[in-house]
Amino acid sequence: MNKIAKGISKHFNLIIVLTFFALIFASITFINHYNFRTFGWDLGINQNAIYDYAHFRWNDCMIMQPQFTNVLSDHFSLYPILVSPFYWIFGTWTMLLFQFLAILFGGFGIYRYIQELTKHNTISIIAVAHFFSFYGIYSALSFDYHDNVVATMFVPWFLLYFEQKNWKKTILFFVLILIAKENMALWAVFLGFGLAFKSLFQKDRKTAIIGIYFAIAALIYFLLVIKVIIPSLATPGREYLHNSFNALGGNFGEVLINIFMHPLKTVELLFTNHSGDPMYDGIKAETYFAILLAGGIALFLAPEYFIMLIPIIAQKVFNDIPIRWGIRDHYSIEFAPIVIIALYTVIHRMKKWKVELAYASLAVCIFSTISIMDHRVSEYYKRDNTRFYSLEHWNRDFSVNEVHFLLKKIPANAKVSAQSALIPHLSFRDIIYHYPHVDNAEYIALLLKDTNKYPQDEASYNQAISDFLASGEWKIFVKTDALLILKKSTNKNPTSIKIK
Repeated sequence: MNKIAKGISKHFNLIIVLTFFALIFASITFINHYNFRTFGWDLGINQNAIYDYAHFRWNDCMIMQPQFTNVLSDHFSLYPILVSPFYWIFGTWTMLLFQFLAILFGGFGIYRYIQELTKHNTISIIAVAHFFSFYGIYSALSFDYHDNVVATMFVPWFLLYFEQKNWKKTILFFVLILIAKENMALWAVFLGFGLAFKSLFQKDRKTAIIGIYFAIAALIYFLLVIKVIIPSLATPGREYLHNSFNALGGNFGEVLINIFMHPLKTVELLFTNHSGDPMYDGIKAETYFAILLAGGIALFLAPEYFIMLIPIIAQKVFNDIPIRWGIRDHYSIEFAPIVIIALYTVIHRMKKWKVELAYASLAVCIFSTISIMDHRVSEYYKRDNTRFYSLEHWNRDFSVNEVHFLLKKIPANAKVSAQSALIPHLSFRDIIYHYPHVDNAEYIALLLKDTNKYPQDEASYNQAISDFLASGEWKIFVKTDALLILKKSTNKNPTSIKIK
C-alpha cells in the first residue's frame, strides 16, 4: 500500500491529466454509441466480425454484401481477431472500449517518450495534455471504431523502445502496427526511414541500418498483403480496392512513378482541389492550418518526423475521395503522436523558455481544437457527434431508452436488414444487412428520426417504406415516432407493437 501511495503521489499530476481526458473521451465515444450515433460502416462491420471470430469462423462480412465475402479482403486487419474474445464480456461496447483504452495508452506512451527525452516531468505532462488536445483524436472518437486509431497509439511506444534500443519491445510494437491495417504497414516503412535519418544525424550508423531493416520488413509485409493475401481472400477477379489515387495513377506503381516523373503536378495536387467540385474548395488548406496550429510547424525544424508523415499526407491529399483530405473522422489521427513528439523535441533543443513555450503551444492547440469543433470547412461534419460540451451531443429528439428496449424484441437468431445507425446494436448475429440491401432478411429495422438515410435520400427512403407495406410481404412489427420494424409476412399475422 505504501508503494501504491508513493506511486500516486509521484505521478499525481499525470493521473489527473489522464483522468480528465478519459472522462472527455468517454463522453464522446460511449455517449455517441448509446445515442445511436455510431454506424454500420464502420463499427457495425467490426462488431459483426468479432461476433464471427468469437464463434471460431471467418467473417463473411454480411454488412458489406454483396461486395465482399470476407472482411479481410477489404482491409487486412487482425485486431478484431485478437479482441473478439472480449465480445463475450463487453458486447456492443467491445471495439469502442478497445479504442478508448488504446488512446489513453498512447498518451501514456507520449509521456514516457518525452520524459525519456527531456527528463523534465512538467514538460512531459504538458506534452500528454497537448497530445490529448489534438483535434484528430476528437474527430476520430466522433466516428465509430477504426483500426488505424489503435495502431497510431502504438507508435510512441515503438519510437520509445527504438530509442532505448530495446529491440524485443520495439519488434512487438512494430508488429502491432503492421497487423492493424495494410496502410499502417506502408506508414511503418517511413517510420523506419525517419528513424534511420535521425540515427544518421546522430552519427549512429549501426542504429540507422536497423531503422532501414524495419522499413524493408514493413515494405515486404505491405506488398505481401496487397498483392497476395487480400487478392486470395477477395471475390475472384477482384484485387485490392483502395488504390484511390487516380489523379496520379491507377495503382501504387504508377503513383510512385508519376510522383517522380511529374513533380510539379505532384506539388500542385498537395494544395489544389482536384475533384472538380467547388464544394471541396479549402479543405486541404484547412487541414494544413489545423496541423500547424496543433504544433506541426515543428516538422520543418525536425525533418526526421516530417519523413515519417510523408505517406500519411500523400494518402490524404492525393486521394480521390475529398472527405479524406480534411480534418473529419479518423483521417487525421496519425498526425497526433508525430506532431507532438516533433514539437517537444524542438522545444527540448532550445536553451531557455522551454516550459513557457510548452504551455503556450498547448494553449494554441486547445483553442484551435475547440474552434475546429465549432466551425470547419470540411463537408458532412457531424457536429453533434463531436461537441461533447453541447446539450445536443447528450440528447436526441426521441426516446433512446425506448428504442434500445424495442430492438431487443427482434429475435437473436433472426435475419435482419437495418438502417446504418441501428446496425452496431444488431450486428451480433449470423445474418445482418445494411439497409436498403434486404435479400433474405426476416426483419427490417429503420430509425425514422435519424436524418442520415444513407445511402438513400429522404424521398426514396419514404417511398421504399410505402412499397414494402403495399406489397403485402411485410407487416408492421414495431411502430413508434422514432422506430419502425417490419417483419416478413407469414401465414400467421405477426404480433405488432405500436407506441405513440
